Amino acid sequence: MFGRAFQVAKIRGIGIRIHPSWLIIIAFLIYALSDGLFPDQYKGWSTAAYWVVGTLSALLLFVTVLVHELAHAVVAKRRGLEVPAITLYIFGGVSELAQQPRSAGEEFQIAAAGPVTSLIIAAVCAIGWIVLPGEKVQATFLYLSGVNAVLGVFNIIPGFPLDGGRVFRSIAWKRTRNFRRATRIASGAGEMVAWCIIIAGFFVLLWGFIFNGLWLLIIGWFLLSAARSELQNLQFEAVLGSLHARDLMHPEFSTVTPGMDLQSVVDDYMIPHGDRAVVVANGGAVAGILTVSDLRRVPRDQWGHTPAQRLMTPREQVITVDAGSSALEVLTIVSQKRLNQVPVLEEGRMIGLITRRELLDRVQLAEALAPDPQDEPAEGQSRA
Repeated sequence: MFGRAFQVAKIRGIGIRIHPSWLIIIAFLIYALSDGLFPDQYKGWSTAAYWVVGTLSALLLFVTVLVHELAHAVVAKRRGLEVPAITLYIFGGVSELAQQPRSAGEEFQIAAAGPVTSLIIAAVCAIGWIVLPGEKVQATFLYLSGVNAVLGVFNIIPGFPLDGGRVFRSIAWKRTRNFRRATRIASGAGEMVAWCIIIAGFFVLLWGFIFNGLWLLIIGWFLLSAARSELQNLQFEAVLGSLHARDLMHPEFSTVTPGMDLQSVVDDYMIPHGDRAVVVANGGAVAGILTVSDLRRVPRDQWGHTPAQRLMTPREQVITVDAGSSALEVLTIVSQKRLNQVPVLEEGRMIGLITRRELLDRVQLAEALAPDPQDEPAEGQSRA
């Protein structure tokens, strides 16, 4: 909705990314603190002082959010799990694990690290509020203490995929000995929590507290979407998890010469075969790919005079996947890069083409054929 996250730093190999939505909330928070909270609670400061303290407090708050996420990452890395990046969003942060925890114990430790860290930060800031001199310094530490205490408690709520929801999943995982079934249980609990927050927001709106009500509605909607997304990802994994790029590709694909005019490409290949992309090759050597999107860059009356090589995307600029890449990895690449097709390579040689349309058909199949939780045996057991 707001665009893609961009990286601003790297800490011990972990990329620190900021989602554009974070810029919205940080700007709003600075304004709310500088023009609302601090002027209401502390009289006699200059306008500049309110804005300096408000800006500093908002930035320090997100530093503590980053520390919260780094706690997850540190525990995960100590357990041997890779953490490629941490992304700060409008509602906080997300630590992106390269793989799921391998046991319920790992999940519990990684998930619990965040809320515990926030509560420790709250306690440290409370001490700073008590012992440090200066009203402005005390105001900053009191604010950070209160918000981190709220964040710590809020994250303990069993609303998947909040930290409390992941702790809840680890407990369900331990009891059922089945990761997928535990995820379904936790996602269901997360949806219930989300609906409770949405209903509460609706009543708060009726009582006249418009901002608070809207904020609760947004948080509830976010949690509801996130819980359903986690469950959907699990369904994809259930069916696509064993597939690789070579299982999804078309081994036969249309090939045209670099000098062929666009009109011939359209009339002889794209329309008859339904191809949205053709490979441009010269003597067996792939030079690039020509897509429907490329054709739109040239007026139709010039197609008969424009060679394919003029509009094609050169091979070195084409995003490709290895034949052994997992289907889930291919799905992620196609979704994030918004690709309509992706070539499949084996030992540097193009052996097939995966189209977005065919991949989405597989995704729909995954949703239709995902196993019910009662059909899944506990880990270590086999089906009857």
